[in-house]
Amino acid sequence: MPFVKYRGANGEWIKLGGGNVRVSNGHTWIPPRARIWNGHEWLNLLEERKITTWEAVWSEGYWGPSKGNLAHTHYNSLVRHDRLCQGNYLPYHDNFIGRQGREGGMFGVDIENMRNELQGSRIEKIEVYLHVLHSGYYSGTDIIVGAHNCRDWQDRFSQINYGVASARYYRRDQGQWITLPNWVGDNLRDGKLSGLTTYADQPDLWHYAYCAGIWDGWKKPKIRITYWK
Repeated sequence: MPFVKYRGANGEWIKLGGGNVRVSNGHTWIPPRARIWNGHEWLNLLEERKITTWEAVWSEGYWGPSKGNLAHTHYNSLVRHDRLCQGNYLPYHDNFIGRQGREGGMFGVDIENMRNELQGSRIEKIEVYLHVLHSGYYSGTDIIVGAHNCRDWQDRFSQINYGVASARYYRRDQGQWITLPNWVGDNLRDGKLSGLTTYADQPDLWHYAYCAGIWDGWKKPKIRITYWK
């Protein structure tokens, strides 16, 4: 069992060591429970560090404002509609009179499962896996990650937070984990956000790219959260 000590200066109990402790219930090993009253609420003294990954269960690419921010299921896109888009490649995509198209992408996970698992947790780290399949230049692109609060597939692009993180990709067909601010994990846990987006305000070719969607196997988008509970 971990040890705790009392800090008399402010009346706080803290845990020293312990790791992921287990006790037997006579049949199997289970997490123990140990709580202390701080005068306002019961505090858990035996938090465990967990890492859970949630894969995308829906994803969509979207036209930009010149086509009403509609899903790629509308019109004839050269990009398969589950793939997350960013930017515009004249003249084959969003805008046929200039590089002003700003396409986007959205994806979501099993948000109910995520919220149930994260309930009462403390977020240590949140990451998103995005796999760039194609970019305007062979030398790569910058992917701009935002956030939305739509629980299910959407017919129009929607975004609450723009540019919560960005990542440099150095070639086509490259995937990587991108670290996001912890408040994004807090808001996913607390019902203020439901998923993530790709979208760049810059209409230049450098920011044109599309990422794997839910039909791209292991390359599909994923959210990985490290948390204590």
